[in-house]
Amino acid sequence: MVLSSEDFAVSSAPAAAPPSVDFDWRSHRKYVVFIFAVAFFLNSLDRNIMNILQQSIKEEFHLMDWQLGVMTGFAFAAFYNIIGIPTARFIDGGAVRRNIIAGGLALWSIATALCGVTQNFWQLLLCRAAIGVGEGTFGPSTITMTSDYFSPTGRAKAMGTYLLGLPLAALVGLPLGGWVATHYGWRAALMLVGVPGLIVALIVRLTVKEPPRGLAEGKVVKVDAPIPVGQVFAIATRKKTVVHLLAAAALSSFSTVGGAVWFPAFLQRDFHLNAAQVGATWGIVVGLTGALCAFGGGWVTDTFGARNPKYYMSLPALAMAISLPFYLVATITGSYWLCFACLIVPSALNNSWIPAGIAVTQRLAPMAMRALLGMFVTMAANLIGHGIAPPVIGGLSDMFAHYLGNDTEGRRWAASSAPASNRPRTA
Repeated sequence: MVLSSEDFAVSSAPAAAPPSVDFDWRSHRKYVVFIFAVAFFLNSLDRNIMNILQQSIKEEFHLMDWQLGVMTGFAFAAFYNIIGIPTARFIDGGAVRRNIIAGGLALWSIATALCGVTQNFWQLLLCRAAIGVGEGTFGPSTITMTSDYFSPTGRAKAMGTYLLGLPLAALVGLPLGGWVATHYGWRAALMLVGVPGLIVALIVRLTVKEPPRGLAEGKVVKVDAPIPVGQVFAIATRKKTVVHLLAAAALSSFSTVGGAVWFPAFLQRDFHLNAAQVGATWGIVVGLTGALCAFGGGWVTDTFGARNPKYYMSLPALAMAISLPFYLVATITGSYWLCFACLIVPSALNNSWIPAGIAVTQRLAPMAMRALLGMFVTMAANLIGHGIAPPVIGGLSDMFAHYLGNDTEGRRWAASSAPASNRPRTA
């Protein structure tokens, strides 16, 4: 993907002096990024802990793999996207984002805890949908608040910092969730991770300050009404950069999210590990490498993107291309250690596009459509990655298992299909 000066026309003017506000916003924005990282940690943990627990859930409820895919992915993604559009419209119309974040955090935390008391597949599906509703409010709120606290050349680094919550959830949450599930059952693990979000929701509501729109760019704008969805879509589709970013987000998410959902169960079946063992090994690999990539990717793209805008997407595209062969080897090898060694590379590189991609959307968009344009990219990633990839890979697993007569081999061939979509998209 190549970015041009035309793509950045809406925000190419140099920033004026920041307006005065009644708090030290430069210091406060560091706290905001920290608390967003904590909230995103819980967001990622509550969303993805099912990955380490799904084998136990399958055995208790006697589910097929496609049902697991619908439960872990589609139920969440469908409602995430349904609530995301009106939330983004509400934000672009001037809503207080701090309150939206706090309310969504409380909702998805309660829903996660309720997953632990469900008695059948349909109840679990309903709770996963409620998690999607809660988390659908988080992305457009935090993205636009970060854009108001940080200038265009510092946004990727800031967003990469709070996106550290994603790999840290894997580093801490998966080993903890696997250990609790092994010793106390999968229900206890879900109830344990759901409760802390209520405390963080209260902290967000009481301590995070809402910034004026455009604060860091020195051009505060009073937003009274959002731009119509059709107009935003028309503006977005006229820019090749946005179209390519939407395609890249969808394709990369099929690979990364689909792999993340199914790899824990694949490792349990292929290498005969329990949830605690997989949580420790998989969590460490994904957590450490992902943390390095989340912050490092934002820092690198901001550094090089300040020199030439094309680097905001060309560097992540190169990183994802490098990761593809390692991902394929990990799915087909019969060696435990080779599998984990190969997973280090894609785990480190596959999400490198996220901070850069978010920063690009916020730089392209006028103030009154930033939330909605950011939500378009998030929807593309979640609809394909969380909504379509898990049930499709689960269905392939059932099909391959039927024809090969082996559940493990069915999962292996299904998992190896996910990286096929993980290729760079360039203009």
